[in-house]
Amino acid sequence: MGICAVVLFSSCRENAPPHAAIPQPTVAPQSQETPENTVAKDPAENGSEENDTSTTNTDPKDTAVAKGDALRVPDRAEAEAKRVTEAMVRGDLRVKPSEEPPILEGNEEGGKNTADGDQTDEMDEEEELPTPLEYLSEKFLPPPNAKRLSQESLLWVDRKSNRVYIDGYVAVNRGPLEMFACPIGTKEHESVVATVAQSSEVHAALLAVGAQVGTPARFAEEFTPPTGQRIRIWVCWLDPDGNFQVIDARKWIQDSKSKESIEADWVFAGSGFFKDEDDGREYYRADGGDMICVSNFSSAMLDLSIPSSADADALLYQPFTERMPERGTPVRLVLVPIPYMTDKPQAPLAKVQDPNEPPSKEAFVSKKSETKVNE
Repeated sequence: MGICAVVLFSSCRENAPPHAAIPQPTVAPQSQETPENTVAKDPAENGSEENDTSTTNTDPKDTAVAKGDALRVPDRAEAEAKRVTEAMVRGDLRVKPSEEPPILEGNEEGGKNTADGDQTDEMDEEEELPTPLEYLSEKFLPPPNAKRLSQESLLWVDRKSNRVYIDGYVAVNRGPLEMFACPIGTKEHESVVATVAQSSEVHAALLAVGAQVGTPARFAEEFTPPTGQRIRIWVCWLDPDGNFQVIDARKWIQDSKSKESIEADWVFAGSGFFKDEDDGREYYRADGGDMICVSNFSSAMLDLSIPSSADADALLYQPFTERMPERGTPVRLVLVPIPYMTDKPQAPLAKVQDPNEPPSKEAFVSKKSETKVNE
């Protein structure tokens, strides 16, 4: 399938909303509480906060995320994307927005009023922060010989090497997991990596390199595991000394009981679509966050080929913290389809096409010496 199919597939899903709405955080001066003690809340548990009129909400269209409309996320997620960017620059991805009002001139923290009576504070400077797309675009050069699929994402396809490249950052390195990777502005609180690409775009990219889609997990009378072509995932990053590092993504996922890394492969389950009754349009389900899962979901784009509970009190996996860099570290994911076994004679794969061959340093060239988002 050619690149044209990729563009058509991606463009028809541009406005796909996540299946779990993300509440708008209140924009106010930076909280004084210690970042390590703050905890991100599950959007599904805080849905009622969207209707809370006791706090002052800032229109997401007026935030820094709206500058250039860089991230293709729904309006309700724009404020969350801005909060993520601010936290990335501070080196804390879980800062809870403060609900305190701005400080007026004459108070201890030195806020001031403008000539027309409007209040200004330190948030003026924070509003000029880059979006995650803009920030991460400055970290790495594009992979050689690869075609970028959209200016609104950091996603490339190399059809000759049968590889898909996605840029993002480490969102979580401890705690229970449901995802290995999710789009920014969706499920970062339970995902190892947050990517600057939508799940529907990555689906299209995999089709472009010849991956065969299967079926998602089903939970009718009995569990039916997901099917699809197996996909090898590599993670590339630079350590604090600037040295190139690469690892099989499975080595970053630890079984919470055996304490060993997982061995099962991810399969291209393909998620699915749902029709919105209000506007009559179809949306790609995995755009809500279920890009690369470690718990089985019927909406997963990539899922583990083995049973893995999604119940909050029975999650099987956690990050392999000892093998991972700090939160906020920029990373590049490399997805490679694993050829099906066949009895027919096949030509040997070139080294660059071998899913068991880790990416070379040439596919990951840093623009700058910085290695972490908060540096």
